[in-house]
Amino acid sequence: MNSVFLFVVVLGILIFFHELGHFLVARMFGVGVEKFSLGFGPRLFGRTVGRTDYRVSLVPLGGYVKMVGDEPDAPLAQEDLPYSFTHKHVAKRSLIVAAGPLFNILLAVLIFIGIFYFVGLPSIRPVVRNVEINSPAQQTGIQEGDLIRAINGNPVDSWRGIDAAIEQSQGKPVTVDIARSGEQRIFTVTPKKVNAENIYGESIAYYDLGIQGYEELEAVVRKAEPGMPAEKAGLQKGDRIQAIDGKQIQNWEAMHEAISSSKGATLTFTIQRGDRTFDVDITPAEVKVNDAMGVRKNAYRIGIFPPDPIREEDKVTIHLGLWGAFERGLDQTWLVIKETGRFFVKLAERKVPKEAIGGPIRIALMANQQAEEGILALLSFIAIISINLAVINLVPIPVLDGGHLLFFAIEAIQRKPVSIRMRETAQQVGVFLLILLMIFVFYNDISITWFR
Repeated sequence: MNSVFLFVVVLGILIFFHELGHFLVARMFGVGVEKFSLGFGPRLFGRTVGRTDYRVSLVPLGGYVKMVGDEPDAPLAQEDLPYSFTHKHVAKRSLIVAAGPLFNILLAVLIFIGIFYFVGLPSIRPVVRNVEINSPAQQTGIQEGDLIRAINGNPVDSWRGIDAAIEQSQGKPVTVDIARSGEQRIFTVTPKKVNAENIYGESIAYYDLGIQGYEELEAVVRKAEPGMPAEKAGLQKGDRIQAIDGKQIQNWEAMHEAISSSKGATLTFTIQRGDRTFDVDITPAEVKVNDAMGVRKNAYRIGIFPPDPIREEDKVTIHLGLWGAFERGLDQTWLVIKETGRFFVKLAERKVPKEAIGGPIRIALMANQQAEEGILALLSFIAIISINLAVINLVPIPVLDGGHLLFFAIEAIQRKPVSIRMRETAQQVGVFLLILLMIFVFYNDISITWFR
């Protein structure tokens, strides 16, 4: 699907909801609306209803709601005073401005609720498929193939329930009710504390029994990507990679590490295909991939896809019902809000590379990638971008909604509006900062997307 078309569609949905928030709350408080525009610049088409011109404008990089009296120093007819934005109480003006970002968050909530209600929550049947060596689970006798029925007496129907129960234990012993070969067994297991790093390089800790619902990824080819070195060398679906340059390969991770660290040097792969074993030389290609931050970087790949670690019979969908979908939708929205805010904090602390900041070009490309994965991926992407737009708009920079809210807060405290001169100066500074930001994100998009 065309990236530009998808970008316009995605941005149009986000802008519409944002401006709809301003519009509806303004009308609720009796403020007259002169223009409701999707896009900036010259009017392309639209319709006037009452005093409001609903229009689509030429430049699809934003939108606006033009309200009566939203320019404090502009002349205003006496009959328009009751409909003037400026002449409304500061609390009402604050709600009108805040409604834009809040409607973006509402859009995300509705999307997530819809996904969870109509599609459900994908998960894994609570069957043990992998037990780590010397883990608490192995030491107490839990085995591969065991069906976990309950933890601490609470029934579980998927691995989501297992993970939640283990995390809630905070390291205290838990009882695990297991079905094995038609028999019920109960084990008491003490979760171990595992230290790891998050995407920001910070140390985090979680509790684990040492069991998984997915199997260890074997170094088996599920598919060879057309035009890549593996396909050119003749690798086929089902081929097992036994060794690279004579070194035995135990799993997919070990194979991936050997290829990544090759720096493009030719490697000798020992391949098992059915009853036959043979060697083939493959030179990894240098490609661009996205890291955990979404930053594109160079890497070496041969172009093969791993097998699915989850058995088909283990894939389940949890149907939540309307109330469950509502709760889950709110939880998911709050999680994205927190992570978005955290991202900007880490950016300020310089723990996030500046290349992680993207703009319209990257959004267009990402929207296209999500659309190729399916409508659910695209909808989730829209929800996440909508939340990002809300958070950014609430930053207290003049010309953004957060800047207006800051002025209203000052007005409420000092009981008089901020002077027009101060507002104009702040607006000029805000516009300058936004121009610098746009130049930066466009530079990032172009340089990272096309020149690296």
